[in-house]
Amino acid sequence: MFIAGRNGRYEVTGDAVADAGAYRLYRCSQEGADGEKLLQIATDKANNGELDRNAYFLRELASRASELELKYAKKRKDEKSFLNYNLEFPELVETFVCPEQGNRRINILAFRNVERVEQMVPISNIIGKDHQRVDLRTSAWILGKLLKLFVFAHSEGISVGRLDASNILIEPKQHYVLIFDWSKAKEHANGRIPDEIKRGEIKKIASVVIELISDDKGLPAEFEEKEADYLVALQELAESNQGSAERAHQRFYGLITRLWGRQFHPFTTYQR
Repeated sequence: MFIAGRNGRYEVTGDAVADAGAYRLYRCSQEGADGEKLLQIATDKANNGELDRNAYFLRELASRASELELKYAKKRKDEKSFLNYNLEFPELVETFVCPEQGNRRINILAFRNVERVEQMVPISNIIGKDHQRVDLRTSAWILGKLLKLFVFAHSEGISVGRLDASNILIEPKQHYVLIFDWSKAKEHANGRIPDEIKRGEIKKIASVVIELISDDKGLPAEFEEKEADYLVALQELAESNQGSAERAHQRFYGLITRLWGRQFHPFTTYQR
């Protein structure tokens, strides 16, 4: 089946890959373009607003990430160094209301530098579907990238809103971590996010990561003694009143560097 948008035609392949209630997701390909994409379609017209809101924030995030990248390029010392904030949310290819689909809104989404959408895995699938857990060093790069995303979004006055394990996606080989659905995000007046919201969002991602390293009985017991400092830091983020993503990010990477250095660590899992 082909669906025509404003900027291209998209061939939908197969059944829905996900049903989120307000919308369904389908794999699709764009005529004349490389790489697989996702077609996000409202389940009915009443849910068009949710997809419109998601599209708005994806546009805003992309625009602001580009502005910050340009500013950074003027002062960076290493020409190969980039902020890469745009890797932390989906790319909005286009958004439109489709008369042939009952005037439901459609968002065409892509993952930057990712050829097939199945490469992006929800954390909830690792825990519930695959029944696996990750090692501490894998959890460290996942949490570190989520904190980096908060540094960006919170500094722009945007809170994420939806931070459950099904909305956090990772690409294991390239170490991408992103928030998929931004329909519950909020842009705060004067760019000021209330401290309780910032604290709450940091707590949520730390709690997801704790669940990701745990087995069915809780935290496993095979960790090395030196890794106790990491577990303590993780618990503190999940329980404390840390309201600054930038401060949390700096302290977290200071600890990671002290424990393990900054070497690349492959995605590593165990059965739960």
